[in-house]
Amino acid sequence: MPCRKVTVEKVEEKRQEMIKLGATYGLTSLVTVQASQELDRLLNALASKRDSEYFSFQKANRYF
Repeated sequence: MPCRKVTVEKVEEKRQEMIKLGATYGLTSLVTVQASQELDRLLNALASKRDSEYFSFQKANRYF
């Protein structure tokens, strides 16, 4: 994934884009599927970011 900051807002924008593409071109159209795949990448990156932050916090506070 490109080095851009993944935010909940970007995920929501991509979700809305995918919904509009699906309504316009159909759920199995290439553009809709590509938007869905990009949404998956964003969601995975966001989950990874949150996991990393959580485990960093846990490691930092292990002895407290």
